[in-house]
Amino acid sequence: MYLKNIAIKNIGPINELSVELPFKEDGNPKPIIFVGENGSGKTILQSQIIDSLYEIGGKLFDDIQIKEGIGYKYYKISGGVNLQSNKDKGFSILKFIDNKDKVLEYFDKIGEVKKEDFTNSIQDFILSPNGTKDNEKEITKIDEVRKKELQNEWITDVHFYQPAYRYEEPFWKNDSLIDHTKFEDKIRFSEKLGKKLEIISSIKENKSFLLDLVLDRYVQTVNPLNFVLWENIKIILIKILKKECRLGIGPRGRYRVSIVKELEDKKVEQILPSIDNLSLGESVLFNLFLNIIRHNGDQSRQIGQIAGIVSIDEIDVHLHTDLQNSVLPELIKMFPKIQFIITTHSPLFLLGMKSVFGEENFEIRNMPNGELISTERFSEFEKAYNVFKETEKFESEVKAKVATNDKPIVYVEGPTDVQYIKKAYELYNKTCDNFDIEIIGEKTEYGTKNSNNKALSSAQKLLSTNLNLLKQKVILLNDPEESIEEKEYENLLYIRKIPQLDKNPLQKGIENLFVKDFLDKVKLEFPNDFSYLVKNGEEKNFKIDSNKQDICNWICQNGVKDDFKNFEKIFEIIENIISVV
Repeated sequence: MYLKNIAIKNIGPINELSVELPFKEDGNPKPIIFVGENGSGKTILQSQIIDSLYEIGGKLFDDIQIKEGIGYKYYKISGGVNLQSNKDKGFSILKFIDNKDKVLEYFDKIGEVKKEDFTNSIQDFILSPNGTKDNEKEITKIDEVRKKELQNEWITDVHFYQPAYRYEEPFWKNDSLIDHTKFEDKIRFSEKLGKKLEIISSIKENKSFLLDLVLDRYVQTVNPLNFVLWENIKIILIKILKKECRLGIGPRGRYRVSIVKELEDKKVEQILPSIDNLSLGESVLFNLFLNIIRHNGDQSRQIGQIAGIVSIDEIDVHLHTDLQNSVLPELIKMFPKIQFIITTHSPLFLLGMKSVFGEENFEIRNMPNGELISTERFSEFEKAYNVFKETEKFESEVKAKVATNDKPIVYVEGPTDVQYIKKAYELYNKTCDNFDIEIIGEKTEYGTKNSNNKALSSAQKLLSTNLNLLKQKVILLNDPEESIEEKEYENLLYIRKIPQLDKNPLQKGIENLFVKDFLDKVKLEFPNDFSYLVKNGEEKNFKIDSNKQDICNWICQNGVKDDFKNFEKIFEIIENIISVV
């Protein structure tokens, strides 16, 4: 069974939405991803899908809905609480198609909704509301013949929802504090589905499932069903861990399903002593896709033949960037017959989907009204991703540098600052061999990676909260015009500014330390690279507009000791800090 259409009107933040879900020419569903800000209706849309599954499943099986008197409890609260303010009617309508291409419909309406309200949203919608000012939920009538067909389909295929508040308990948590879920997987009885439609936590059921599988695998090596399951789970593990591996028997004293690598001569090497030792993100991914394997009622099916609907709210929750961007899209692609209906906040995940699927093989819809995201919008995601990756790389490089450096480090805003300071030390016959002086980053178009004040401020935030990384003192030497507070952190990290000279016509950057007469000579050499600030008709100050590197090269080649005399102020800053024990 697949969802073909969904329409919502006047519910929560959704004024009007009508989406026809995408399919390939071969009939397989395309993943569909709903994006939008918090409060834009993504979870409301998901709640209507899972509510429809509860209503349909409740007509097929006795263990879906919770009994209440002669009726049952709704999964989703019905009534005016769901309506938009100042609206007196609203509805959600969904149209499914089963494995025999028969239509199955659901609606949840509030107030006096007419049939034409439905057909204005989904033209060929068949069910009609009662036309009165009340709340009503209804699905297509199911006779006994079709009930048997749908029961077989639901038992065989996969139908479940994972909400944003899902979790997987860590192995180190005391069992007595773990919240045990309400339903347990049991031997299937007549009129019982024996599977959850909403999965909040699945680790308990999955660990039992895996333990049985591993034991059966070792005892019944020729069982074809065990072999298919074994291979399906092995493929998932390899994708998540990015290495050849499989399940195995772990050591005593803990959960005994381990992860191993096969060696020659039938020997194995242990990768993890237990699946409990997966990281949180790896565990979340493993359990999510293991749920698909476990809920598949036909265990003879290869992984690419498992069918059904999997709805996941905020799929990026708990996942590291690489898991979002690379691993998760690859796992989704392994299940071409599963209809993935997903919400996310992650541009990294969307870019990963684009890379793995191509833009034509999945859809992105923007909430609250379900507009199709155009190709041009990908450029926004790519820019955000590039900024993030540059920031991540910047932080890794800074951490690696300060953690391995044997000498104090002076970080400045740009390469010309390094050149000027080293030249000043040379002219004054002073050594700077007892410390390193470097720019904080590289020149790129991304802010936190630039060798500028933004990079210095980013480094301050990073290092001030990770002082344990520092093997030696670090000085972040900012330009004089920056509005920063000079401070120090535990005699390890020092925030300082280059002095700003009074009455110097050049007020910005390290160049403001050069004496006026020398700056006038520089201006004669580079007359087109300075601009002037005029006050009361008189030129008061000027700044370097361009050619900073060429100007720096000329100054370092032609400047003499007296031209650099104000650099003694920088010597004093550095040496006073380095000499402190």
